[in-house]
Amino acid sequence: MKSLLTSLLLLFVITSANIASEIGFIDTAVIFQKAKFVTVFKDNFAEKEKDFNELIQKKSKKIEAAIAKGKPESEIREMVQKRDEELEPKKQELMQYELSFQQNFLLNVSTTAKKVAAEYDIEVVLDKQVVYHGGFDLTNIVLERLNQQ
Repeated sequence: MKSLLTSLLLLFVITSANIASEIGFIDTAVIFQKAKFVTVFKDNFAEKEKDFNELIQKKSKKIEAAIAKGKPESEIREMVQKRDEELEPKKQELMQYELSFQQNFLLNVSTTAKKVAAEYDIEVVLDKQVVYHGGFDLTNIVLERLNQQ
């Protein structure tokens, strides 16, 4: 009985070590901070957002002037509604730009991680947030490949 228990324990340890060597992880937060294509997106998005905010301020000044002149509340509401309707396409454009980036980010990271994992004979790649111990850190390798693209 004791030898059977010892054998099972040994089998478990060997299997666990083998499984751990087949699991890799990447820290997507680090990749998000350091990848060149993310920096380019952030810069472009900040510029688009700045333009949008300037447009909001410009349109809002007319509303503030109407309030200061004591225009009727119904007229002010109408001005606000008109402003919001005019700004909606720009707002949607910003949201679409961000959504498109998120999809491209995930696609680029997962595609690159798959290639790197195959090179290192790693079968499973997880995000670092779900790995408490063990595994092979692929973050810097994936980041380096992403920055070469």
